[in-house]
Amino acid sequence: MKLAKFIFLAGSVAMLLGMASIAGAQGIVLLTPEKGMVGMGTMADLDIVTLADSVRAGKKMFNDTKLGKNTSGQSCATCHSGGGSVGGTAPMKWKGMEMQVAIPTLKGAAAHFPAVRGPMKVVTDLMGMNNMCIMTFLKGKPLNKNSHQAIDLESYVASLSKGKRYDPGAGPTLP
Repeated sequence: MKLAKFIFLAGSVAMLLGMASIAGAQGIVLLTPEKGMVGMGTMADLDIVTLADSVRAGKKMFNDTKLGKNTSGQSCATCHSGGGSVGGTAPMKWKGMEMQVAIPTLKGAAAHFPAVRGPMKVVTDLMGMNNMCIMTFLKGKPLNKNSHQAIDLESYVASLSKGKRYDPGAGPTLP
């Protein structure tokens, strides 16, 4: 039995090495752990900072009208003043349809993720929700989930839920 496992393992390694050789010869770049899942770096590449530093940097980004190179001239704080909600709705376009989306408070919101959100009804995490708002409402580019910027923004939004009971999947809290 041990010999069979050894032969299987050796064959698997040989096959992978052969695939890597073929891919290299054809100019295909294989991702390595050092390059990350999407070739954009890994968590290990990030500088060490304290959570307090991350929250402060995230709060600054939350109020930045250039977050995600957005073209709206607005910031997260435009709709979520002080992390809360200005109330009302914001226009959203999805699959050619115009709709109005209620603006929820972010106070306590992090405790509800992961959750089903958006018109597509997909399960997303807090960072995914941050990126959805950046792309949809600020008309910007999503943040790389492995970047300090994404982690800092998530740290700040999560800090607005301090002391809240963890309740994944709960709906958004509207004013």
